[in-house]
Amino acid sequence: MKNFTQHRIFGIQWQAIVLGIVFLLLKQEIQAQYISNNGASVSISSGTVVSIDTINNDNATTLANEGIVTMNTFNNAGTTQGDGTYNIAGDFTNTGTFFSSGGTVNMNGTLAQNMTLAVSTFNNLIIDNPVGVSLYSTQTITKNLTINSGKIFKIEADKILTVNGLIANSGGNAGLVLKSTVAGTASLIHNTDNVSATVQRYISGGAEDWHFLSAPVSNQAIAGSSWVPSGTYGNGTGYDLYIWNEPTPCWTYQLNATVAPTWPSIHPSANFVKGRGYLYSTQAANPTKEFIGLLNNGAVNYPVTNVGPDRGTIEEDVRGFNLIGNPYPSAIDWKATGWIRANLLLTSGGYDMWIWNPAANNYGVYNTAVAVGTNGITENIAPMQGFYVRAAANGSVGMTNNIRVNTAASNWFKTTNNKTDIIKVRVESDSSLGYDEVLLQFGATANEAGSAKLFSRMNTAPSLYLTHEKKELTMLNLTNRVENESVPLLFKAGANGNYTISIDLESKNADVVLLEDKKTNTISDLKVTPKYQFKGSTTDTKDRFVLHFTPIKKEVTSLPAAIYYDGNEINVDLTLVEELTDIKIYDMLGKLLLDKEVEGKMIHRFDINPKNEFYIVVANSKGKSISRKVLVY
Repeated sequence: MKNFTQHRIFGIQWQAIVLGIVFLLLKQEIQAQYISNNGASVSISSGTVVSIDTINNDNATTLANEGIVTMNTFNNAGTTQGDGTYNIAGDFTNTGTFFSSGGTVNMNGTLAQNMTLAVSTFNNLIIDNPVGVSLYSTQTITKNLTINSGKIFKIEADKILTVNGLIANSGGNAGLVLKSTVAGTASLIHNTDNVSATVQRYISGGAEDWHFLSAPVSNQAIAGSSWVPSGTYGNGTGYDLYIWNEPTPCWTYQLNATVAPTWPSIHPSANFVKGRGYLYSTQAANPTKEFIGLLNNGAVNYPVTNVGPDRGTIEEDVRGFNLIGNPYPSAIDWKATGWIRANLLLTSGGYDMWIWNPAANNYGVYNTAVAVGTNGITENIAPMQGFYVRAAANGSVGMTNNIRVNTAASNWFKTTNNKTDIIKVRVESDSSLGYDEVLLQFGATANEAGSAKLFSRMNTAPSLYLTHEKKELTMLNLTNRVENESVPLLFKAGANGNYTISIDLESKNADVVLLEDKKTNTISDLKVTPKYQFKGSTTDTKDRFVLHFTPIKKEVTSLPAAIYYDGNEINVDLTLVEELTDIKIYDMLGKLLLDKEVEGKMIHRFDINPKNEFYIVVANSKGKSISRKVLVY
């Protein structure tokens, strides 16, 4: 099919077939309604001015522009390059390649414009639209971004913009907007000081949930702003914005020196402080809040202390914990160069940071020397995310632009794991009260403490932790499995109920992983059944469980019972057992299918579906047990 392009040059109307040819425009002024370029190479030389309604640059075609092209709509599926100028009054859609190493794109429409772009490189981008230009893809501007007075540029949720040159925003706070929705939060990497912007933060969760936040701007007011939640809480202040005061140590209101009951003011100003983390709650579910002011950029230093008292019990040992925050409008990398952390506590050869995970109702931890974190935490810290660090001495934590990364910013975090010789153990409440994880890392030159355990603020959440030299830990470094045949796994139930313990068996060296439940006097092979379900109680002793990494040497008293399948049902023969016996049947994924207490002195039969599957049958009575893997067919 032929594609006709109608032009008017010096008032003369003409038509050209643009199909598999080279079409060269030299220092002319061209007006047209529509250019459809399919299979041709079109070159617009310097000094040529093209006014067009729509350009469709199709697949396998090249448009090279060194002149000035003014258009309403630009659809590029081929290759567009050159150092010319593009004045676009409508939408800019690119599914091909757009490369402008020395040119300028000017978005100058009067109605809302969308930029939906694939592989694109901008030299200069000018925003000259009073209604707004929305960026719906991740892009890089190699030189400058200019937002004219009264004009609006929006970076849509979950999209990333990197500006290597300068940002000149004459549109003020409303001129540059970073959007945030349930899909994610926009991210901006820049190098310019004093850029005005509005940065949104979608806060997921139910009403009155707690969140850790940090401000990406330098002059956002707290007092008298929308950041003060409406309504009155039980303490009568109506104020739900807290900071962690390490010397006390306790949570403290940001400001209340006049209304009883008063709180000591330890905050140096009425604005959010750069680099500080805040504990925030609102009576609304899933609100979207706004930080308005000058974007933080460059070096940020935040003071940390280690002067808190010894609380008497290791579970309450929070000395040195400081709540800081990501001060930038982009994600930051905890493992990147550009941090100054000499005053932080070194563990496992790296530095720890803790983030609250509301889905787990627990803190997760990530260490710079370890390949994996707990409870979903990774090395990337989202924009406006508050997090804990632990100081070894009074001083400060320093940050620079070198830690900023163009990683998509989820509203909390995303999980990516690079496995080494690590075993991750997880306990989860079957009643959705939360979960918790610990890490055991093998290969250390000596057994040593890893990341400290930071216990949940939710009393009903389960806790899982390890110990070494009277320290409670989330991570423990061990030499090998021969020297560490057994490791106590400490558990605290936040509420009475059913729980599941599971392990991550990515470690290739984990030949044997046995879980001993000292309360039920049972041993489960987690290599065979990777999940263990049990009833937990708030009165359970914390050392209820033990992990074994070699075959257990002590002899376990076997229950004088027989377990077999007769072609129709699973049979548990208890004719030689006098006492009541607890029968549990699991599938191979560890799901508990049956839990029943039965009489002795008889045979019990259980009809289990589906067929053609293996099942684990466990019988326990008075400290004696037997387990069998049974094929049901």
